[in-house]
Amino acid sequence: MKIKQRKINRFVDWVNAIKTIQFKLNQIGEEYGVSFDSHLILKLIEEKQAITPGQLAKEIGGGAPKTSRKINTLYRKGLITKEFGTPDDQRRVSLAVTDKGREVLALVGQAYEDWYANHIDEILEINGKLKY
Repeated sequence: MKIKQRKINRFVDWVNAIKTIQFKLNQIGEEYGVSFDSHLILKLIEEKQAITPGQLAKEIGGGAPKTSRKINTLYRKGLITKEFGTPDDQRRVSLAVTDKGREVLALVGQAYEDWYANHIDEILEINGKLKY
């Protein structure tokens, strides 16, 4: 029974450490006006080019309402554009990153890389906690 409890405690420690990292990444992103999740969505839109909201929701594994809220936030901040309609389907929406969005991606990406470089030992230690 003690071994099982130790495994549970290690797992809880690992989850808490991951949450701490996510919190820090959100803090870094918020300095540039985006959460960590929003940064990942922005990055995915940039990589996929002309992705639809439905495709984006499938890619990130989030529900359509949550994805839609994040898209609208990025749109209101001027980080993405929404292009409505194609010759085949006037209801279709295509998303693209604006110049401002690319600038934010570069700045946040560099900030994340700098943080990662300074915390690699801590991150590796957290990863090691999952091993039993």
